[in-house]
Amino acid sequence: MTTPPPPPQPGDPAVPHPAEPTPPAPDPRPGLGPVPAPPASAPGSDPFAVVADAVDGMRAELASLGDQFRRRLLNDREARRSLDGLLSELDQARKAAEGRIVQPLLYDLVLVVDRVERQAAQGDVFAGSVAAELLGVLEKYGMTRMPVAHGPFDPELQEAVGTIAAPSPEQNGRIAEVVRHGYRMDERIVRPQQVRVHTER
Repeated sequence: MTTPPPPPQPGDPAVPHPAEPTPPAPDPRPGLGPVPAPPASAPGSDPFAVVADAVDGMRAELASLGDQFRRRLLNDREARRSLDGLLSELDQARKAAEGRIVQPLLYDLVLVVDRVERQAAQGDVFAGSVAAELLGVLEKYGMTRMPVAHGPFDPELQEAVGTIAAPSPEQNGRIAEVVRHGYRMDERIVRPQQVRVHTER
């Protein structure tokens, strides 16, 4: 059996009743009013807004990169056109220099070929091989021999140095024989062919 607590005696401190609520603690800052309650925690950020902001940033960065690429491409095209123009001018200058310097030498070599071929026509086999080698050198530098043709006389390619009686009227004005070979460099005639032409008498 439980013994009841003794009745309170005078001078004992007051003990609150268990059913009564505990009064709030006094304000440690007298004169400043009650202590405010702590603020509620901020709500979390919207994940869709975060993703939208990230996508907008990526779009802006891609647009900037695209502009840089287009500018670089245009600059590269301009530089390429300028380089092609310089290369074309350099090629023209080189050809002009070759025409002034190399062509006279090649023409002198053509005169040597004429003399060597006259010697080869007399049966000199060595002279014939030398003439073939000289023609190879001429072709290496762009000087080519015009082909022998027996068609109508062409004053732009040939020079008439004599005539031969035509065996028939159909042969009138046609080339009878080539007296001296002609040469050209690219499309320019360096030396026309010297020919004799059939004529009626």
